[in-house]
Amino acid sequence: MDEVLKDWNRLSLTQDEGARVNLDNNKEEVNKEYILAARFLARRVLNVEAIGRTFKPLWKAHNGFQIRVIGSHTILFVFEVESDAERVIAMELWTFDKHLVLLQKYDGSCPIRNLKFLKAKFWIQLHSLPVNKLNWKTAIEIGRSVGEVSYSEQKGEMIGGNFLRVRVEVDVSKPLYRG
Repeated sequence: MDEVLKDWNRLSLTQDEGARVNLDNNKEEVNKEYILAARFLARRVLNVEAIGRTFKPLWKAHNGFQIRVIGSHTILFVFEVESDAERVIAMELWTFDKHLVLLQKYDGSCPIRNLKFLKAKFWIQLHSLPVNKLNWKTAIEIGRSVGEVSYSEQKGEMIGGNFLRVRVEVDVSKPLYRG
């Protein structure tokens, strides 16, 4: 038993090694940033300059945005204006070089590697329905069978002539449903 305790003491941290750092005291207010973390579902190496050239005219951010490369296929888009970041999220589904880009808000409070990029919002069109089923209630009910429905303030945008459309958040880590 003494040998086990001796080995345990050798594995324990010394007083100097166990010194703690308090990061909560560092509450100095810096410029507020609004960050979107992005995961690019592509196999090739990302060209950051091409990403910037592609998204700058599409997103039309008032003060622009910065790009920070975090790791393999993970990038941070840093906005100065919250409304710019909110607009990008609201207009998603984004692709780059024909590959899906998954976005989520990031507040900087956790390590990037802990972020889970699992969901994307898709518009789904529903065709060949009976005329008496072409209403927003049907669109929502069918949409729920695929994923979480993103409700629109204007229910009229779900009805498109002889079809319905609904925006659904789909778990991209799972295969698509058949049938």
